[in-house]
Amino acid sequence: MPHFNCANEIKKPEDVIPFLAKGEGDWQKGYSAYELAHSWVLAGDIPNTVRAVLNTAPAYQGAELIEGIFERKTDLGTPGRPSQTDLLALVRLREGRAVIGVEGKVDEPFGPLVREWRDGSPGKERRLAHLCETLGLNPDAVDELRYQLIHRTAAAIYETERHGWGRALMLVHSFSRKRTSLDDFLAFASAIGHAIRDVGIVSPPIMREGIELRLAWVADTVST
Repeated sequence: MPHFNCANEIKKPEDVIPFLAKGEGDWQKGYSAYELAHSWVLAGDIPNTVRAVLNTAPAYQGAELIEGIFERKTDLGTPGRPSQTDLLALVRLREGRAVIGVEGKVDEPFGPLVREWRDGSPGKERRLAHLCETLGLNPDAVDELRYQLIHRTAAAIYETERHGWGRALMLVHSFSRKRTSLDDFLAFASAIGHAIRDVGIVSPPIMREGIELRLAWVADTVST
């Protein structure tokens, strides 16, 4: 039976609050942390909206949730802050297992563009070079991409490597009626070689560091 945790088992959505960056300040109905926790924890499994998208890829059809880890911190291999994935879902597939890095969004953006985050410091340049190497990107051609999409996707790969598995999926679980930031997601997908034209499908795979990497966008609605 699947279960959710941070440092302790998550039995109800509110159990996620102590692990959020701003605690109660990040916990509001209609915002991503609240909506993501309610969707997954109350389902007690992969939510139906997410499962419908996963089922568009034969490799992910019938995926079984093993464990869901909220606010998972992943070391990015260079000095600096880890990437904190909203929900890291470990799933069992018909052939092997996979890591799904879930990024919850309502109308929040994906943070700064790389050119806004980049300040020329050696530390940031080393980090960017490392992440771009992981994703097969040219560091000199990513200024108009969202930095969060880069490090969240790399984190999914690193977590997959840590488990010794072969498949990683970075999935945006959006609760926005306006599909806020979809254009940023599609631009990122195109930059790393994924042919995604719209929401509701899992991309074809590309190989990165020996990992079969895919992307997906789930269009959902806020809780009622």
